[in-house]
Amino acid sequence: MSGKEGPGGFRKRKHDNFPHGQRREGKDVSASSPVMLAFNIFSQILFKYERLVKLSRDITVESKRTIFLLHRITSAPDMEEILTESEVKLDGVRQKILQVAQELSGEDMHQFHRAITTGLQEYVEAVSFQHFIKTRSLISMDEINKELVFTTEDSGKENKTPTATRHREHLALAFGIGLFHLA
Repeated sequence: MSGKEGPGGFRKRKHDNFPHGQRREGKDVSASSPVMLAFNIFSQILFKYERLVKLSRDITVESKRTIFLLHRITSAPDMEEILTESEVKLDGVRQKILQVAQELSGEDMHQFHRAITTGLQEYVEAVSFQHFIKTRSLISMDEINKELVFTTEDSGKENKTPTATRHREHLALAFGIGLFHLA
């Protein structure tokens, strides 16, 4: 047994020399230090990403509920009632998509691509299914785009930055069909 080994044959580590429960006293990190500034920026990005993931999950859940509702159309006596209820549900989903658009306003869309893609894909599936039931035809990309154009009255605040093109480009990459933007 060498002199570096402790009881039981385990090797002692450098930090074993410090009494347990006590920390090494280090320098206090200033809030204006480059490390803290970088940490704050990264934490803001992470919180935004988490908010977008939650919105995307909400969009996914409500879109799936709409699809399940539309599956009942063959056994329901009143088809119009189910279509009206599905439209109300999809309006709620569009409000969540508006929140996503507001979160992404002025941001690099590619950075948050994975956070929102699944929810938007599920929304497109729900809208496509509803449109097919109503018309027995497939919905076009332009028709989906028309439903996802939000005015400044929708967002509740004045939007002076031209974000339409960037949102269109991002969502075209995200799922290749439905696009949204703030008008």
